[in-house]
Amino acid sequence: MKFKVTDTCRLRATPSLEGTVIGSVEAGTIVESDEHTWKAVTLPDGRKGYCAASFLTPAPEPPPQLKSKWFAPIRIDKFKSHAKVLTPDPLYKITGHHPGTDYGTQGADNVELYFCADGEIIESGSHNAFGNYFFFYVPEADRTFVYFHLRDAAPAKGQYQAGKVCGITGKTGLSQGIHLHLECIKGRKTSVDRAKLFVSKVSLAAAAEDADVYIRAKLAMI
Repeated sequence: MKFKVTDTCRLRATPSLEGTVIGSVEAGTIVESDEHTWKAVTLPDGRKGYCAASFLTPAPEPPPQLKSKWFAPIRIDKFKSHAKVLTPDPLYKITGHHPGTDYGTQGADNVELYFCADGEIIESGSHNAFGNYFFFYVPEADRTFVYFHLRDAAPAKGQYQAGKVCGITGKTGLSQGIHLHLECIKGRKTSVDRAKLFVSKVSLAAAAEDADVYIRAKLAMI
């Protein structure tokens, strides 16, 4: 069992006050020991000896290693969808349905956006409908997350980490107000791929997922 030394103490050769002092143990050192009054300890450098139990307390367990790292795509107080995937939307002339999730800001300006996972921007730019946008591929999930309508120019192509700021919500492109339009497309996809896939409600449903549901499920696993 692991213990943390609470105060600098003497390390003895035998479990008694008469035991020969063979060194000292600094406060904060993590040692291996048992449950007895005098504890046989093993130091990180391999030395063995005995310490009085009163100087030891159970060592804290190391934090668990996360299997994956995910992050809300928009400031947490604005992480509330107000338009979902596949809801009828006459703005989309080809499919007739909304292809992503919208997060509004309820009138707030300068609301930060974040990379939802570790991944790579494979396309970014400005578009008359998308506004300032980027396509963000997450290898762990084999999904491409698409961010539309950023206020400022999107980050350049390259690798980025979960939780890093990737922009500010805006209303560039075809947008009726400040918000983030977020899509989740299966596989590594660009805008050219998206155009080929989003040709009907059926094809849209087959190629895309609800980004909000997907990310929330990942966050619940952490």
